[in-house]
Amino acid sequence: MSNSAKQFHCPNCNADLKFSPDVQKFTCEYCRSEFTEKQVNDYMKKQQEIYDEYFQGADHIPPEDELSQEEINERTAFEEESRLYSCPSCGAEIVSDENTAASFCYYCHNPVILKGRVDGQYKPSMVLPFAFNRDKAVDIFKTWAKGKLFAPNNLTSSMQIEKLTGLYVPFWVANSSTSSHVEAYCENYRHWTQGDYRYTETSQYKVERDITVNYEGIPADGSRKIEDALMESIEPFDYKQAKPFNMAYLSGFFADKYDVDKERMLPRIKERMFANNKDIANGTIHYQAVKSLHQNDKVNTLSWRYMLLPVWFMTFNYEGKVWEYAINGQTGKIAGQLPVSFTKLIIGCLTAGLAVAGIIFGGGYFFR
Repeated sequence: MSNSAKQFHCPNCNADLKFSPDVQKFTCEYCRSEFTEKQVNDYMKKQQEIYDEYFQGADHIPPEDELSQEEINERTAFEEESRLYSCPSCGAEIVSDENTAASFCYYCHNPVILKGRVDGQYKPSMVLPFAFNRDKAVDIFKTWAKGKLFAPNNLTSSMQIEKLTGLYVPFWVANSSTSSHVEAYCENYRHWTQGDYRYTETSQYKVERDITVNYEGIPADGSRKIEDALMESIEPFDYKQAKPFNMAYLSGFFADKYDVDKERMLPRIKERMFANNKDIANGTIHYQAVKSLHQNDKVNTLSWRYMLLPVWFMTFNYEGKVWEYAINGQTGKIAGQLPVSFTKLIIGCLTAGLAVAGIIFGGGYFFR
């Protein structure tokens, strides 16, 4: 038995719609029509009403509150473990990772959104749409890689570029009010010379600071599969462009649901906030030396939003190690570590050595 998948169809020709970052609308590749989010929602609502009216006499499916606890447990376990989805376009079975929320049919290549992966507790409150298309993401990556002198040649090969994927990454976004009490022991020095002796006067001070800092929109990705440091490297995101969640924005892209809940995100969020509090406090301490510093921190208020944020993502397998690259799908900021091609490195060193030798020996010739 397989789960159902959802697609959004063109009101004009019934082909599949995809969200276009270029025009920030939902577009049809066949009749070239463009639709706003409201137009898509109105059309889908009308189609659902027609469907419900037609199947009004269908067999009754008991609602959740009519099922026994055992049946509820079995259904929940099945929904969590099931990885098969039926494509609405061609009927093919789609095999997905248990955390994938949006994908593509392997056979007809139409975008599908996997029901149950963005419902209930996994439904985000907001989605930040992609701001540019894949072609621009490819240009950004190639330009970035071109400036890396010792990067392997096949990093930008056509086969490798095909792996560049638009992925909505699940993020927990925190708003918080924090307070920190900082105590520091500091010293100032005064030096002078008198006769044959040099003197140093040391003045010691105890410094205290109480600061309150409010934070808005601190992101932490909720996916185990992606390196936290990589996601932090492509910040910030502008949440002013975020939209109330609508599954239609996922059409044409991949998406994951979170597999790390917000409670387990809290230590990471705290670490980032309190480290910034420390930097703020340090900026107010103007002494020649800080001998020791103690900090007591407190979270006064905390609220969360579950959001999907746009990332162009790619992996590169080089000499048995997987390297990851990410491009902020809103700003174009790119991050990732590059492997070193030892062939290029050796050639570069030899070239540099020959150039230095040429300068030395050439200079010797002219000065004979």
